[in-house]
Amino acid sequence: MLHRTWIPLLLCLVALGLVLPSTARGAETVTRVAIIVGPVGEELTPVYIGLAEAAALAAESRGAVVARAYSPAANPANVLHAVDGANIVLYLGHGVGTPNPYSDSPDPAATNGWGLQGPNARGDHADSWADGTLAYYGEAWITANARPAPGWVMIYSNACYAPGAGEPQLAEQVSPETAATRVTTYSRAPLVGLGASAYFATDFYEGAARLIGTLLDRPDLPYGQVFAAEPHFDAAGLTTAPHGLLSGSEVWLHRSAYFDGRVDYWYAFGGNPNATFGGSIVPGAVRGGAPPLVATAGVVTGIASHYAENPGWEGLATVALPAEIGGGIPSGEPMTVVICADRCVPLPVVDACPCYVGTIDQRVANLSSAAWAAITDRPLSDGLVEVQVHLRPGTLMDGGGPDRAGLGL
Repeated sequence: MLHRTWIPLLLCLVALGLVLPSTARGAETVTRVAIIVGPVGEELTPVYIGLAEAAALAAESRGAVVARAYSPAANPANVLHAVDGANIVLYLGHGVGTPNPYSDSPDPAATNGWGLQGPNARGDHADSWADGTLAYYGEAWITANARPAPGWVMIYSNACYAPGAGEPQLAEQVSPETAATRVTTYSRAPLVGLGASAYFATDFYEGAARLIGTLLDRPDLPYGQVFAAEPHFDAAGLTTAPHGLLSGSEVWLHRSAYFDGRVDYWYAFGGNPNATFGGSIVPGAVRGGAPPLVATAGVVTGIASHYAENPGWEGLATVALPAEIGGGIPSGEPMTVVICADRCVPLPVVDACPCYVGTIDQRVANLSSAAWAAITDRPLSDGLVEVQVHLRPGTLMDGGGPDRAGLGL
C-alpha cells in the first residue's frame, strides 16, 4: 500500500519517558519479544527502525530478550525465526486490511498481515509490491507458519488499517462499522488462528514501546487497563463491541484527534479486556480508564495501600483519604470512617493522599500499619488490599460497632 506520508511528523513529536525496569512473568521465565520492521522506503524505514528500537529498549531494560528482524533483512525466514516462541510480537510496516478500496474480495494470503522483503528484494528498503521488492504475507500465511508462544500478544505499530483507519492520503471518512470490521479481521490470525491473548494496534508515537513497558511492568493488569494506560487515551473516544469471531472477546476502537488534529481511529484492541499478560482473568476489572471515585449510598469501593505514619499518630490505626472523598489534615477532632476488608473497623482520617486519583492505579485509601493489621489478615508486604470505605459510619453502628454481616458483606 501507499506510504503514510505524514509519518515524518513523528520526528517532531516528543517521546514520553519509560518507567523503571522490572522483570515480567516471573524471575524464572524470560519474556521473548520479536520486533519486525518491514520495508517502507528509504526515507521512512529508518523512522520505523527508530520506533522499533524504542520498543526494544523498553523490553530489554525490563529483562526481556529481543529478536530483531529489520529491513532490509525482514524476509520471511528471518521473521519466522524471530517470532518462534515469542511472548510479544511487534510489527511496524505497511499494512493492508479488509475492507479496503482495492478489492471487493480480499485475499487472505496477502491481507491482514505483514509487509516484508519480497522475492525481488535488493538489499535496501525498497517497498514496491509491483516490482516484488515488497510482498504482503497475509493472515493465512501467518497462521500456517508463525509459531509464537501460547498466550502471546500481537502489537501493530503505524500499519495502515490495523487500528481501524485506512490510508491518510485517501482522505477516507471511516465509519465505526468499517473500523470495527478492520480490527476484527486484522486480529483474526493472532486471536483465532494462533491463540494470542491480546491484539493491540497503535499509531501513537512510541505507543508500542509504552504498551510493551506496561505489559512487562504490570503482567497482572487487565488488558483493558493496559489499553487505558496510554497517555493519549481518551475515554470519550472509546467504543466497544463483541469481537464477532471469538467468544468472550471484544473489539475496542479509539477515535481521537492526533496528527495535525485529524480525527481518526489511531488505536485499537482485540481480545478479552479482563485477561492479563500473566495469564489470569480479573472478573469485573475496570475497563477503559480509571475507576470512578464516587460514593454509592455513602460507600466507596476500591484498592487501599499502605503509607508511613503521620507525625503525632505514631503506632495508631489511622487512614488518609483522597481529598475528593474527604481526606485532609484535621484542624480538630478527625472525621471517622469505617474501612472494611476482612473486618470492618472505624478509623480516624488524619491526612489526604494523592492516591493516583484519575489513573488506572487509583487508590481509595492509605492505611497506617496498625490500620492494615486491624482490617485484614493479609501480610503488609502485599501492599494493596481491596476495601470498602463507609463515609457515613454512624449508619453502620450497632451496639459495639460495625458488623460485616449487618453490612451485607
